[in-house]
Amino acid sequence: MPDFTHLHVHTQYSILDGAANIELLMKKTKELGMNALAITDHGNMYGVLKFFNVAKKQGIKPIIGCEVYVAKEDRKKKEKTKGKHYFHLILLAKNQTGYQNLARLVSLGYLEGFYYKPRIDKEILKKYSEGLIVSSACLGGEIPQAIINYGEEKAREVINWFKDVFKDDFYLELQNHGIEDQQMVNKTLLKLAKENEIKVIATNDVHYINEGDSSAHDILVRLNTGIDIDDKNEKMKYTGREYLKTPEEMAGLFPDNPEALANTMEIVEKV
Repeated sequence: MPDFTHLHVHTQYSILDGAANIELLMKKTKELGMNALAITDHGNMYGVLKFFNVAKKQGIKPIIGCEVYVAKEDRKKKEKTKGKHYFHLILLAKNQTGYQNLARLVSLGYLEGFYYKPRIDKEILKKYSEGLIVSSACLGGEIPQAIINYGEEKAREVINWFKDVFKDDFYLELQNHGIEDQQMVNKTLLKLAKENEIKVIATNDVHYINEGDSSAHDILVRLNTGIDIDDKNEKMKYTGREYLKTPEEMAGLFPDNPEALANTMEIVEKV
């Protein structure tokens, strides 16, 4: 079995977007032979204490994190813009200082940056960067969006900022849910990773535990978005593959990049 840890995981505390019960999630993680797991709920740390305690009970190493919303401009700017006014970013606490900085950033997202979502920005991300491990997130991340909308040169600019601030604690994230854009983005990410001597990690953007839970998760997301259950024309952003995959399944998704799985263990060791 390849060594691998899920580092992009949403629990029931990703409100109306995550359908993974923490106790059952931890039980499944243990059954699959993995000895560590991250929590990266959307914009909040509500589930962290419960996650930590259940993980310890099960003998699993808890990686405390959050998928934060990063404002495209100043977090205090609250004006209507075309499209989304934020990017996704994964932050993981490396140590006690990192945990305190993560909690501070998430709190500031609500206190200073809340506009539909609790948003931070690069100013405070840099200010409270110590002790944090960062990865580039899903297609909603700034680097994937730069690749899709502007090309490699813009993506390089963004990568340089993160590399300058986070040094060796910055990783590029590869995902494979069968989405066409992901294939193109992954190819570019691997190229840029090599050019800039940045490591890549494989993640699965887990939103529920078992493959069969996708229909229940679909209902949850429709409640969140207001899309009718019978509306087949409305394109949903999930593919039905966002479950807690086995290490073997993850290896099968990235047969040419075993280092992307191995690097998840490097992060676990850093924490």
